[in-house]
Amino acid sequence: MFETARTWLWNNRKVLLTTLLVYGLSQCLFYLPHQLLWWVALTIVVLGLGVWWISGLDKDWRSWIWLFFEILWIVAAGIGFITFSLLSGLAFQITAVIILLAVLGILVLYEKYLTEGSWPIKFFSLLDFFDLLAFFFLSAGLLMAADLYSWPLTVLLIAVSGETLLAIHLRFWREKVESHRKWLYAFVTLLVLQETVWLTGFWHRGVFLKTFLLAMLFYLLADFIVHYLKGTLTVRVMVEYIGVVTLVLAAVFLVDWLVILQ
Repeated sequence: MFETARTWLWNNRKVLLTTLLVYGLSQCLFYLPHQLLWWVALTIVVLGLGVWWISGLDKDWRSWIWLFFEILWIVAAGIGFITFSLLSGLAFQITAVIILLAVLGILVLYEKYLTEGSWPIKFFSLLDFFDLLAFFFLSAGLLMAADLYSWPLTVLLIAVSGETLLAIHLRFWREKVESHRKWLYAFVTLLVLQETVWLTGFWHRGVFLKTFLLAMLFYLLADFIVHYLKGTLTVRVMVEYIGVVTLVLAAVFLVDWLVILQ
């Protein structure tokens, strides 16, 4: 058993070292916030070097650039949530460990992809779930930053638009959606989410409720687009997705309503 553990640790040394460095920097972000910009810049450098190392120091950046963007996006979501949420020490450690596990899991999956050159279909749902969580937490961080620093609406819309385009492009890239029409549908998704951000700006509810609505809309539209372009979008699939999203939103809004009434 000891030999097996040692072999696993050695085989995954690149992933483990990169993840632990990111975890250490997250501690600096929380406990030494006066150097926030320096810690963020160092995190980006560590992620870039770590991803390049995992890819075998490949000089062809096109083979690993989207891995870098995805892992940077997920870490940014965690950092944004930590930075703009008033977390206790225990809550921060729990959040940091969750980020640590997410980064570790994704880097392990991507290392397999870089080695084998293809994605096992069984990993799609897990990666889509990670992306949805990243979309939720980064959107929450952006909304909290907009409230804290009084960002103009234009700045917030540009930030959400950039995140949306990255998220949907990662989905297209992972599932090898090649149709040129994908950008038209991505633009429509972008407009819908922009309108939602604008409308919820006048809505006196908590940030997380607004962000949850954004995440559910992104989830619904992104899955519709991918299924449609792959020729698997049927009436049954549409009804299932709409039904699930409607039930989840109804449950969340009901809980929020009951809490408000109390």
